[in-house]
Amino acid sequence: MSDLIFHHYDASPFAEKVRTILGFKGLSWQSVQIPRMMPKPELTPLTGGYRKTPVMQFGAHIYCDTQIIIRELENRFPSPTLFPGNSQFLGWGTSFWTDKLLFGTAAAIVFGTFGEQMPAEFVQDRVEYSGGSINIEKMKAALPVSLQQFAAMMDWAEQGLADGRDYLLGLDASLVDFNLYYTIWFAGRAPAAKEILTEFPNLNAWAGRIAAFGKGNPSEMSAAGALAIAQKDDVSAYSGSIGENEDKKAGEQVTVMPNDTGRTPVTGELVTLNRREIAIRHKNETVDEVIIHFPRAGFIVR
Repeated sequence: MSDLIFHHYDASPFAEKVRTILGFKGLSWQSVQIPRMMPKPELTPLTGGYRKTPVMQFGAHIYCDTQIIIRELENRFPSPTLFPGNSQFLGWGTSFWTDKLLFGTAAAIVFGTFGEQMPAEFVQDRVEYSGGSINIEKMKAALPVSLQQFAAMMDWAEQGLADGRDYLLGLDASLVDFNLYYTIWFAGRAPAAKEILTEFPNLNAWAGRIAAFGKGNPSEMSAAGALAIAQKDDVSAYSGSIGENEDKKAGEQVTVMPNDTGRTPVTGELVTLNRREIAIRHKNETVDEVIIHFPRAGFIVR
């Protein structure tokens, strides 16, 4: 049985980004299906209340946010690499464009197209998650503009592939490709966006190559089973590192939360704080303790 446990739901676009990377790396993994909205009673003991999807688990080490998930996958399974030609800057940099601006455009298209058909409780959950920025009527009214912006950005990729290269950076797939792919997968649910994508033959051929990586080798695991694995893992001796110029110390009680959406604070004792990672030791009544890892970029620690 694989040690890699992935908490997700099938329709999650950010989970699709990671699932495709799992396929690219040819990994076996345990699949735990979680609710697509709060509450998440069997996941919360592991995450301390973090509400975004997906979450990755190795024993009692919990990784929250795709950025830290991808970083850990690359560390543990470096081949094939997500950063051919030392392309870390392009990989992480484009992720902030795709995960924020481009994903926001894709979400506006999906909600503007299907919002009126979505369950009221799901819409309300996403309103709370976004801090009130989701308004179905406004998204519906703005749908033509959202589609125009989506088409303009897809044209960038079409131009970048016009020389016949297989992937956006050349011969080898990279994080840049997976950053873009999941937004196309998500927006393409809307018929109007799907129609726009047919206008870009190079982009369509590229998307087919990314999809062909598959999703690796998943096996189903129950949420209770994943929780039991965390409960059995002793992380009491785990220690991290604090950067030289940080104003906090190991063992200090802190809260961590995203700086954009899903701003639910997670509390614990500080273990790691540097330019790449925040990690805290979190304890609750269900699990003795877990180490919860977050990326530094895009997260606030107080």
